[in-house]
Amino acid sequence: MELAVLAGAVKELELPVDGAALLSALAVWDCLGAKIAAVAGEFDHHSLWDLDAATSMTAWLRDRGSMTSAAAGRLAVRGRRLRALPVTAAAAADGSLSGGQVDVVLAHLDDRTTAVFADHEAELVPVLAPLELRQVGRAMAAWKARATVDHDVEPKEPQRAVHLSATLDNRYVLDGTLDPEGGAVVEAALRVATTADGDADEPRIPATRRADALVDICRFFLDHHAAAPATRHRPHLNVVIEAEHLHDARGASVIDGPRLDSATTARLLCDCQLHRLVRSGRSEVLDYGRSTRTISPSLWNALVLRDEHCRFPGCDRPAHWGEGHHVKWFSEGGVTALANLVVLCSRHHHRLHLPGWKAKLAPDGSFEVTDPAGRTRVTRPPGADPPLPLPMAG
Repeated sequence: MELAVLAGAVKELELPVDGAALLSALAVWDCLGAKIAAVAGEFDHHSLWDLDAATSMTAWLRDRGSMTSAAAGRLAVRGRRLRALPVTAAAAADGSLSGGQVDVVLAHLDDRTTAVFADHEAELVPVLAPLELRQVGRAMAAWKARATVDHDVEPKEPQRAVHLSATLDNRYVLDGTLDPEGGAVVEAALRVATTADGDADEPRIPATRRADALVDICRFFLDHHAAAPATRHRPHLNVVIEAEHLHDARGASVIDGPRLDSATTARLLCDCQLHRLVRSGRSEVLDYGRSTRTISPSLWNALVLRDEHCRFPGCDRPAHWGEGHHVKWFSEGGVTALANLVVLCSRHHHRLHLPGWKAKLAPDGSFEVTDPAGRTRVTRPPGADPPLPLPMAG
C-alpha cells in the first residue's frame, strides 16, 4: 500500500467511541509504529540524516519530523535496537508483541545485552508474547540478571548522570542517577540548604523546599566561584598558514601536527586570533604581530543574545558549544560585525565552509542556508518568533 493511500484512509476513517474499536485502532497503531521503527533503524544505520546536515538521527527527527527531543530519542533508540533484533521486530510488526511489550523488552537491554538477547530471541519472544506487561518486566529483569552472569557481561558501574530538559511549557525537567558517594553529598547539601517556612509564608511541600534549596545552591556557586572568565576563550589550537593563502585557506597545518583541509582551515579562520609572524628564511623570527580578525567578548555576547543557539536550520545546540561564523567570509571582504555573523556549532560551521553550500543573513537576522542540491531553508532569531495571539478577555 502506498503511503498516500494509507494517509487518505486514515483521514476518511471514522473511529467510533467504543472500547473494542479503540483497542483495534491501538493494535493497528502498534503495527504501524513497528514498521516506522524498522525504517528509522535502517535510515539511522546508513546515516541518511547526514544528507540534511543533521548531527544525529535524533536531531533529524526533531527537526524534520517536528518531534520533541524525548520522542525523537525514543524512536531513534527503538529503531536501533529493533534492527539488531529481527525476531522481535517481526513480532512487533505482525502484532504478536504489543508496543508496550516491546517497550518493556527494550528497556531491559543495552548495547551489550542486546547481542545476547538476539542470540536467543527466537526462543524468548514466544514466551514473552502472551504475558502481561508486569510479567514481561519481571521476566526480562530475571533474564538480564542471568545473562550478565552466564555471558560474562559485567554490570555497569554506577555512574553519575543528570538530565535537565526544557519542556514545551517553558519549564524544566530534572532527573538523574548518582553513585552512593555523589548521592550522599547532594543529599547533605540539600539538607543544609533547605530553609524552613516563615510564619507568613505559604507552606511548601518537601519537594518544593528541596527544589528551592537546589536553586539556592546553584545561585550561591555562581555568585561566589572564583573562576569567572573575564573574556571569551576559544580552544587553544595553533595553526600555521602562509599569508598569501589566507584567502583560499590552503596549505595550513597544526604546529607539530597534520596538515588541515581547506574547509577546516576556513572554519578556524572564521573566528580566531590571527598573528603576523615575519621570518627570515624558514627559521629566524623577526616579528610577531598583534592579533587581528577576532570576535570580541562584547560582540560575542551580543551575538549570543540574538541567536541563543546554532542558527543552522534544525540545530539547537547551545551557544556555548558554538563558534562565530562570518556569513560573508572574512577572506572575501566580510566584516566582523553583528550584521555579518551567526552562531554555528562546530559541525555546521564546517559544513558551510564546504563547496556548494551558501548562506545569507538578512537585516532582520533571518539566516538563509542553501545546500548543494539547491534546497533553501530559513531560520529566524529565536527572539523574533511571532507571538501567539492572546485570548480575548471574558
